Amino acid sequence: MSKKFIYKTCGVIGILGCVAVLAADLIGIALHEAHNPIRNTISMLAIGKYGWIQDLGLDILAIGFFALAIGLYTWKNSGTKWIISLIILVLISVDLIMIAEHNQYAGRPGDKIHRKLVYALALLFPALVLLTSFDLKSLKPYLKKFSFWIAGLWLVFAPLLPLMPDSINGGYERLVSSLIVIWLGTVSYNLIYAYRKTENT
Repeated sequence: MSKKFIYKTCGVIGILGCVAVLAADLIGIALHEAHNPIRNTISMLAIGKYGWIQDLGLDILAIGFFALAIGLYTWKNSGTKWIISLIILVLISVDLIMIAEHNQYAGRPGDKIHRKLVYALALLFPALVLLTSFDLKSLKPYLKKFSFWIAGLWLVFAPLLPLMPDSINGGYERLVSSLIVIWLGTVSYNLIYAYRKTENT
């Protein structure tokens, strides 16, 4: 199996993960008559008859993160900081799957596990983005500054989420969560063309 094939396959899967989670959110909003995307959180879509759609979207997003970990390991598999970054990628994948499995408890007394998993994601994501930023510069120069911006925006806006009033809680959560999708999609896209870097060296 060539590296070119791995880069393209893992990159495409990463992008599909982004598309799937966005599609799941839009479809869920359309099917849940009482759901207001500005007022109600993403997790609320996982409650009820059509909850499996949101869970499926998160599962595919998790697969996208795992695929990116495989692709980036194939691209580079040395350096302590880099290996730790790839481990965090896998941990985020596992965390997202577990969030999907516990989404049905969102907004209920039994949602402690769900909340802890979300908090774990809130900590793992900026750590991942910051740790990978320097090495991703070799994949594409702009990815270093891009990652800094994503991490900076996350560190500024994510901690404010619990303070948001119920009237805009869902919209604010979607805005912050979009940073995860944007980062994964952008890095995955550049991974698809990583073989060009190899061929030119």
